[in-house]
Formats: sequence, structure tokens, C-alpha cells
Amino acid sequence: MDIKILDSNDFLSFKRIRLFALKNDPMAFGSSYAEESQKTDSYFKNKIKQERNKFTIGFFESDHLVNIASFTQQNNLKEQHKGEITSVYCLNNYRNQGLTKKILTILLDKAFLIPELKILKIAVLSENEPAKKLYSSLGFKKYGREPYSLFDGEKYYDEDLMYIDYEAFIAQRNLISSIK
Repeated sequence: MDIKILDSNDFLSFKRIRLFALKNDPMAFGSSYAEESQKTDSYFKNKIKQERNKFTIGFFESDHLVNIASFTQQNNLKEQHKGEITSVYCLNNYRNQGLTKKILTILLDKAFLIPELKILKIAVLSENEPAKKLYSSLGFKKYGREPYSLFDGEKYYDEDLMYIDYEAFIAQRNLISSIK
């Protein structure tokens, strides 16, 4: 298995897992399969275009992308100390093996190298207990709940809002290092 930051050469693999995720786990995302399946290849290339303040990490088995997570830093001057993690997804066959924790740890390591970055946020479906447990194990804390955050045409879903700040990230990394 290989972990890497995705680039435009990986867009077809990214497009495949993204559309699969939207079709098979639709409530895990704010977007929908119906919307994104109509998008052009340039849309998917742009989604994974690596920049200083934006990147997507992927876990490959051979040439098959099985796990992804994206980071974006806020651009406006008053909010560039904040970033967001989105598009976290792992294929079912690869879940409960620690892959997502591994790529999120790498994502956090890389994101917190940005000097002005002080806080990272993530939103998770309130009923997604495994994901909330994973994020908590990485040092994320819940700071709120957005009611009626997502609507699938029949039902509304709440999302829990979580964050990790730089100091908590360093403390968590030091704790993990001391256990090893």
C-alpha cells in the first residue's frame, strides 16, 4: 500500500472513488452523485490540484485508490488561520484497518506545517459514531451541532462540528510518541 498526495495524474482514480462514495454513502457528503456525475474531468482535476493551502491525500493498493481525505485552508486574511478537512472516505473492504487514521495523521502533519494555520475543522454526520470516535482519537473536539445540515429529499440530518487546534495536535502527537 502507498500513501501519497494526489495530483492531476490521479484524477481518474479520484473521480472513481468520489463517485462511488457519493453513490454508496450519499449522506457522508454535502454533494450528490447526481450533481457530480455530470461534472467534467477538469472539475475532478481541480478538486485534487495540489497547492500550498489545498491538497488531497490518497491511500493506494497497487493502482487502486481506496481511501481519501482533503484539506483546504481558508483564503481570506481574517480566516487564513483556519482550515477544513473534507471528503474523508474509505472503501468498505478497507475499513477498520487504521487506514483513515493514518492518512488523517499525515494530513494533520502536513497541514500544521503551514505557519499561520492554528485550527482545523471537520463536520461529520451526527449519527456517524465510528467517524466521531476516530476524529476524537486524533484529538478533535466537538464544538457544536448544525441542525438540518443535510437533506436527502426526504429527511434532514444534523452534523457535528469538530475542531483540533495546533496546541492540541502537538499534545496528541507527544502523547502518541511517549506511548511508543
